[in-house]
Amino acid sequence: MTRPPGPVRIASLVSAVTLLGSSLLPGPASAAGPSSLAAAVDSSKTVANSAAAAPDSGAAPPDSSTATGSARTVRKEFPRPDSTLAARLRSGGYVIVLRHSITDWAQRDVDGEHFEDRSAQRNLSREGETQAARIGRAIAELRVPIGTVLSSPMWRCRDTAQIAFGRHQAVPELFRRGPEYRAMRLVLLGTEPEEGKDMVLVTHQDLLIPIIEGLRRDQLKEGDAFVVKPLGEGAFEIVAQVTPEDWERMAADSKAATVAKNGQALKSTKPRKTAKK
Repeated sequence: MTRPPGPVRIASLVSAVTLLGSSLLPGPASAAGPSSLAAAVDSSKTVANSAAAAPDSGAAPPDSSTATGSARTVRKEFPRPDSTLAARLRSGGYVIVLRHSITDWAQRDVDGEHFEDRSAQRNLSREGETQAARIGRAIAELRVPIGTVLSSPMWRCRDTAQIAFGRHQAVPELFRRGPEYRAMRLVLLGTEPEEGKDMVLVTHQDLLIPIIEGLRRDQLKEGDAFVVKPLGEGAFEIVAQVTPEDWERMAADSKAATVAKNGQALKSTKPRKTAKK
């Protein structure tokens, strides 16, 4: 497949981690239970822990130069969807990394892993539930072949996945911090999904900031997604940042193009009237 022009290439922090085949994607797991990915990357933990030793603080890197004179961290603008994105997604082979939909900020997360207790978490608002439904409807209208849907075990992510795609599998690597889980996230981003399918990861912005160069806090808004192309060898590309409105616009454009194409085909098959003599 020809790579689209101008994507942002992201080098993995754990290039020595062996990429997993699609047959090694996680099987069913409980929200708090261990993922099968943990066993798959066990042989790479030593290298991964060394390469990704910095903690996942959840904060964006400082945007001013340090005392040692290191280069200023520059906010990147990620590519917007182009006219070919829908067709590429329909061919499969991409990872859609979706930040959960709009939440009720009057609620707060209680410290600790209270995965099953909604009252201890910030949940989707009514607007967020509607937004998740809109995203799922637009992606379905685009005929994007969705395979595995993985989610953080927090309810705002699980609900987003369930409303949008009708299913989800909660895995800890889309919530927990630390080098081991960061390495697992990078494996997910660098691994080709099952053939002919796209994989969905529903997660939190704080887990993406340390591994996507130039990503700043709230640059990926609630309901926004990155379309990622796994490259293998511990690397991936950000193909596009897609908003909920982008999904709906692409779906509308695709529908209009289909109607126009069918109309043209119908017109070309109509028998021509012969002139009377």
